[in-house]
Amino acid sequence: MKLDKSPRYKRGVKKILKAHKLTQEAIVQTEELFLNDPQTPSLRYHQIKCKKDKNRYSISIPNTQYRILLSNFGDMAILVALLDHDEYDKNNKDC
Repeated sequence: MKLDKSPRYKRGVKKILKAHKLTQEAIVQTEELFLNDPQTPSLRYHQIKCKKDKNRYSISIPNTQYRILLSNFGDMAILVALLDHDEYDKNNKDC
């Protein structure tokens, strides 16, 4: 599987790193863990019911309140956003 990162995801990573809420290492480890084994229980990988994006999924950064939204197209996954739990709920409310 190949990972692609959207501009929104990159902005979210910069914002969270600048605020010292997560480390670059935690984000990279989560991305690598997803590439190696998406079904790892610590990622809590699951599909989100969304009318606008039928391929929307979510993974958790282990031991944090942060989630990564992604669109999974089988052999390619696009990381869409890195959000805390409150932003995650707002983002998926009107989906």
